[in-house]
Amino acid sequence: MGTSVYQDIKANLRALYLEDQRPWLVGFSGGKDSTMLASLLFDAILSVPPEKRKKPVTVLCTDTRVEIPAIVEMIENALARMHKFSEQSQLNIEVRLLKPPPEQSFWVNIIGRGYPPPRRNFRWCTQRMKIDPVTEFVNQRLGHWGEAILHLGARREESSTRAQTMAGRKTRNGLRRHPDLPRVWVSNPIEYLTTEDVWAYLLQNSNPWGGDNRMLYKLYANASGGECPIQIDTSTPSCGNSRFGCWTCTVVDRDKASEGLLAAGDERMEHLLGFRETLLEFRDPVNGWRDNRRMNGNEGPGPLTIEGRRELLKRLLTLQEDTHLDLITPEELLLIQQMWKAAREPDDGRGVARIVNKQRGVIMNADLNKLNRVRELEEKVAKKFDIRVDKLRRMLAKVEEYSESHRAQGLADDLLNILKDDVETQTTGSKD
Repeated sequence: MGTSVYQDIKANLRALYLEDQRPWLVGFSGGKDSTMLASLLFDAILSVPPEKRKKPVTVLCTDTRVEIPAIVEMIENALARMHKFSEQSQLNIEVRLLKPPPEQSFWVNIIGRGYPPPRRNFRWCTQRMKIDPVTEFVNQRLGHWGEAILHLGARREESSTRAQTMAGRKTRNGLRRHPDLPRVWVSNPIEYLTTEDVWAYLLQNSNPWGGDNRMLYKLYANASGGECPIQIDTSTPSCGNSRFGCWTCTVVDRDKASEGLLAAGDERMEHLLGFRETLLEFRDPVNGWRDNRRMNGNEGPGPLTIEGRRELLKRLLTLQEDTHLDLITPEELLLIQQMWKAAREPDDGRGVARIVNKQRGVIMNADLNKLNRVRELEEKVAKKFDIRVDKLRRMLAKVEEYSESHRAQGLADDLLNILKDDVETQTTGSKD
């Protein structure tokens, strides 16, 4: 493809930049398409006189905290370079790396709440860990902005489904309405480029913020075995069963990206791939790590048992030691302990601390005297109102869990399910 097509894209971006004051958002995943989009956009803004670079531009990236380490390292380096270059060149481009709140992290959901590892018909992770952080950020900004334009690196060639979706949405001056954010207009500057066009541009042009894309190309080649492009974010479709993203992913049959990186010499991936097999083991009900009742009380494979959650935490802490990666934070550990207190077989409030103390040889902060006073008070209240103390503790722990996350939606249903569990336990006990 001739360079005129790339120049046309830059010219269109420049014209759109100068057209109005609507702020820009730029989706960046670190993959080839979003890297090319960011490169074109930086060049377009550089062509604008400094005194006219007034439009707020934000490069958005999400980190689920279970992304493949090599990809995280590459993305963090790119974002740091973008930030520095923007300041030096007065581009008014902000860089934001968004993460899910601790209460919605992968480990808090699995080890804390007992969610089974994701599968095709229960893929709870994408919404909570990728989409929600971006949606929350955009909605906060829209309160000040009114409207915004979101630039994405989506291309029709990536899949027939994507081509149909993009063709089916009406455009206005080349922009489409975002399906979930009515005040956001979506721009797809590289919509009609082929994969060959993208790689040709990336390999022939250095990034405005510095550095070339040979490492990116190598990562693609290593992760896919040279077969085809790989999915890096939810806006790009997968190629066969290969994918680029979370090393914990239990949705695909094989994690070819991690396998390829291991074959290329990244020894950390051997441990991470092994733990992925552990997650598959815990997800399968036949292995005995899941409750025989669902979270709503109905019969069927339910959440991980409290014993399963304890065992998974032990193995995760061992993995952290083996890989020297920061896999779980102290805040997540505290949230997990809080949720264990509301489980069907409630923890006494010290389970996580005991595991951490044994695994790491360190003491988790905890006021045992205060804990004992609280437990004594709970026993008195339960006796006074003639209710089971473990039921009271579960309900109090559930209320505290919701208060930590500053939300109340769903609390009534969760409290009702605890009462149902109590009735079920009493009924079963009366039959024995």
